[in-house]
Amino acid sequence: MQLTICTANCVGNQKNCLYPNKRVVTSEDELKEAVKLDHVCAEYKNNYRSADNFLKSDVIVMDCDNDHTENPDEWITPEALDEILTDVSYAIAPSRHNMLSKDGKAARPKFHVYFSIEELTDAEVYVAIKRAIHAQFPFFDDNALDAARFIYGADGAEHPVVREMPSHPMR
Repeated sequence: MQLTICTANCVGNQKNCLYPNKRVVTSEDELKEAVKLDHVCAEYKNNYRSADNFLKSDVIVMDCDNDHTENPDEWITPEALDEILTDVSYAIAPSRHNMLSKDGKAARPKFHVYFSIEELTDAEVYVAIKRAIHAQFPFFDDNALDAARFIYGADGAEHPVVREMPSHPMR
């Protein structure tokens, strides 16, 4: 599996729009390093993150915050995702708020799922794929479906997980 991730030179800066550091990720260790910094899963004109500047991407990132329910029995875990996505390659990295209480809600699994795709150069097609994934799996965050989504860096002790199914890449 290969994922192209562009990182910022900062962590936790919601107003940052510059992602100049292109990383081609091919292992769990490389993913762990890349996701420590704020990052995007697309390349943009002049490295400036905006939907209008979208150039290309070979990875779809989906956000699972488990805010679709307050029932812990209905939360999606990486293990549960394995049972749901039986024939799809993906990588998982914990969110910065993984297993932390936030906004008065109980601590719960929070993570990002990275799907390797064939390279796309059309932002509208990219967004359509994200919406189709969300329609089939509504536990993914519906506020993270645009072509210019950034992910906060997370330097957790947990290792990312890469689940590769060589004959079944996400398309």
